[in-house]
Amino acid sequence: MIELKTPAEIERMRTTGQFVAQVIAELGELADVGVNLLDLEHRARDMIRERGAESCYWDYAPSFGNGPFRNVICLSVNDAVLHGMPHDYVLRDGDVLSLDLAVGIDGWVADS
Repeated sequence: MIELKTPAEIERMRTTGQFVAQVIAELGELADVGVNLLDLEHRARDMIRERGAESCYWDYAPSFGNGPFRNVICLSVNDAVLHGMPHDYVLRDGDVLSLDLAVGIDGWVADS
């Protein structure tokens, strides 16, 4: 069954998606040679807290993992394809960084 959203629901979904895009854009601007991944994690935490959003990753504990995830964003460097855990690593010239963020605002989740 397909459930159609109302215009008001779509607007609430858009708000969450725009926030995720804003966080990723800001972190992308901050990511540079010499920046520690933990600094990006802490900035994401601050932005989420300031917005009153909720991280979908914090305390996530899948059965195949090693316990609850204690970060709000996944940061993968180079050959870490997806869902990298932010750790004490300083970005170097030539590193490839991917960011994965999922948050909820007022019950609506966006993931990018």
